[in-house]
Amino acid sequence: MKSLVLLGIGGGLGVVALAAGMLRRRPSELTSKGKGLTKLLRLSGAFKPLHPDLAVLGRSEESLAVATALGAIAGGSAPAIVYTVTEGLGLRAPISLLPVVCVVVGGVGAATPSLLVRRAAVTARQDLVRSLGCWLELVALAQAGGMGIESALEAASSVAGEASFLRIRRALDRARHAGRSPWEALGQLGAELGVNELEELAASLRLAGTEGARIRASLSAKSASLRRRQLADAQGRANATTERLFLPAIVLMLGFVVFLMYPAGVTLSRVL
Repeated sequence: MKSLVLLGIGGGLGVVALAAGMLRRRPSELTSKGKGLTKLLRLSGAFKPLHPDLAVLGRSEESLAVATALGAIAGGSAPAIVYTVTEGLGLRAPISLLPVVCVVVGGVGAATPSLLVRRAAVTARQDLVRSLGCWLELVALAQAGGMGIESALEAASSVAGEASFLRIRRALDRARHAGRSPWEALGQLGAELGVNELEELAASLRLAGTEGARIRASLSAKSASLRRRQLADAQGRANATTERLFLPAIVLMLGFVVFLMYPAGVTLSRVL
């Protein structure tokens, strides 16, 4: 019995040590270890829907491949370790279900990093859209001060050092060096990151042409549209939070009523 318990504990510590050792490696080593896994997952098409999410988070396919492999290993070995420990403690469990449970839990562990990437990408896009609204306001102010459209775009992107402003600034710099228009660079950036607001902005600027007054009006209209959309999203999230809290509030109120009525009920039952 003791040997089985020690075997289970040793297996668990081995999995933890493997994960810790992989996470302590340098990013370059992780990248090299994940190249083979990335090729396999790329051939299966598992990473294709995640390209915009990885881009907006600044992560590579190799790091996600390593995280997926570690999740699969940890998830697949956890049921076996638990079974070994329970057997050592004298608790009987059907061993015929162990392979199925290992496969299911391993699949959940492999899918968890992708789900976390999707959730983090939603937050990153929301931050980018908020920064985009501020950037458009700065561009409109710079144009009102007499700057041209390209100078105003670059000056506004250089005001803050946030990641969103840095992305826009780098896209504009690449467009300037390549001899392309700024709105073309913004549209390409929006397509890479999966941010529809950037693509819509690029389309609006493309339609406005090179006339300063029309571009300024287009930027102001887009900024106002982003503010209204963000306000609507915030109200929607607040309403959803209120609805989620409605049921716990009812349960709490019922519990409070039961707490108040219980002494009276006990006294009445004794009298009757």
